[in-house]
Amino acid sequence: MADERVPQTPAGTAWQATNDDMQTIAADRRADGWTTTAMPAVHTSPVSRDSGEDDRFGLVPIIPGNHAAAFSTAYENHTFPEYLAYRRQVEFAVFLVIEHLDPAAEHALLLACHYDARKAKGMVANALKIDELHAYCQTLDGTLLGTFTYPDPRPLLPRQVQAE
Repeated sequence: MADERVPQTPAGTAWQATNDDMQTIAADRRADGWTTTAMPAVHTSPVSRDSGEDDRFGLVPIIPGNHAAAFSTAYENHTFPEYLAYRRQVEFAVFLVIEHLDPAAEHALLLACHYDARKAKGMVANALKIDELHAYCQTLDGTLLGTFTYPDPRPLLPRQVQAE
């Protein structure tokens, strides 16, 4: 059954599917004996070095307040040396499930997010130049909860980058 809060447009359907995928991936990990923390970002901005006062670039997922404590606990109690990304793209909307993995502790922190590829050109250029991407997970009021660095950023970038 479709979530009535999600518009039934191609992008709305893709966002619902992305959240469903995140929950399925988390359930599969738990079935394999892992613990998981999973949440959707309420908004994600792609930022470039040219778009702010500092030198940071990457994704800025906004973690909802009701998930901030769980995110912080997972982030502070685990290291995440590996990641897997699951991407779907509908027109200019890039939908991701990013699975941050702590194999030693068998814990996965999953984040569903989406961003507009048309606003990501600077971020993509920055990422491809040094072959890494960052995520700065924060709350709506700007409180930084944690950062991630992704070597080989291509799985997180818009589909058209894959063909180049």
